[in-house]
Amino acid sequence: MSSASTQSGTSLWTSREVGRVDSLVDGATLLVIGGVHGNEPAGLIAAKRVLDAIVEDQPTAMRGRMVVLAGNLSALNSNDPDARYIDSDLNRLCTPEQLAKPSSTSVEHAEMHELLAAIRAEHARSSTMIVIDLHTTSSNSSPVVVLQDSIPARRFADHFPLPRYLGFEEELPGLVSDRVTEELGCVACVIEGGQHQDPNSILAHEAIIWTALDAAQILPIGAMVHPCDPRSVFAEASGDGKGSVFDIRHLHTITSPDFGMAPGVGWGTPVHAGKTLVALEGSEMLIAPVSGLVFLPNHQLTKRPGDDGFFIVRRVGTGWLGLSARLRRQEWLHTLIALLPGMYPMPDGKLLVDADIAAFLKRQVFHLLGYRLMRHDARDGGRGIKRIYRGIGAFARAFFHGPIKLDSDSAPDLHDPRFWVVRRRKLDLPRG
Repeated sequence: MSSASTQSGTSLWTSREVGRVDSLVDGATLLVIGGVHGNEPAGLIAAKRVLDAIVEDQPTAMRGRMVVLAGNLSALNSNDPDARYIDSDLNRLCTPEQLAKPSSTSVEHAEMHELLAAIRAEHARSSTMIVIDLHTTSSNSSPVVVLQDSIPARRFADHFPLPRYLGFEEELPGLVSDRVTEELGCVACVIEGGQHQDPNSILAHEAIIWTALDAAQILPIGAMVHPCDPRSVFAEASGDGKGSVFDIRHLHTITSPDFGMAPGVGWGTPVHAGKTLVALEGSEMLIAPVSGLVFLPNHQLTKRPGDDGFFIVRRVGTGWLGLSARLRRQEWLHTLIALLPGMYPMPDGKLLVDADIAAFLKRQVFHLLGYRLMRHDARDGGRGIKRIYRGIGAFARAFFHGPIKLDSDSAPDLHDPRFWVVRRRKLDLPRG
């Protein structure tokens, strides 16, 4: 086994590549990213501990390699220990529009281009690459896995006995992990390891890395003696939430630095649509627009307009997940969907959906069939009989009035409010 040197300190991160271990035996690559936010170094500290342990032990059972990259070096090395970023949130920047801008645009544009170049280079050297992006939170929290809802990503996440959250990429354009999946076709998961300053967050990230190495068939957990058994770390951290799956239903984006969560509202607090006070923003009281549980409430010391304020999530049943996995593999079903009234297939695989029909189908139906919402609005098809009535009316209008006229002289406007835009998840598409 060969190993590159690793950085010797944890207070300053001096290079993009923190370190690597390579067995020189063919196998998968586990790419670990930490510090995408400057005030979240726990993932890098954990990854360095794992690297050092492997280098010291030299396990003969290792097949493949582990590479660790630092995300936002500028923010990590800022004089402000609470600096999440310098100019822009790196984990919201990886969109086609921002990627087209030069490194000179901002500090984070330079960080983004350099980080993605390092990821692409590693992918070019690997037959199979899996990416885990390690984060921590400003609120008191337990470790969770955030993933794009594809079947391969679900299978990988099944190795972690932690709560799982779906749908982040639909509400947060520009995630590093989402860019990795969409551009390179890699399974990529985000891990929220716990609160920023909690030492247990480092232990949780260590457990995640050891388990990911095992899941990727790079290094079995039993091949080394671990000071903290990863399974016991998970058992203590996940509590009653082990294996639970949640879907994002609402994101509030901060509009004023004078933002704060309402008293008594924290991670996992139940809220009810139109009734529960969730947060305060200036003189405005933010009442829950949908029912569910609060997720990732923002308790950062500095709130900036554009940052995430809080999410509301709902639990997804295991039966729904099983049905979803079966349905999205039926190619005839996807052919049929594209032929329905109000559906407009685009040459690049996107599907424009009459917004009134989309509101009837709701995101649950799209998710069930493996479609990702690329653009949507907040309209609601209603409840019960009202929803059925509205849905029948929307399909009838699309059928009898004919298709919505698209501008034939140019590409369809994907921001046209008459449509939602959806497409199948990349990792669920047939190979070849």
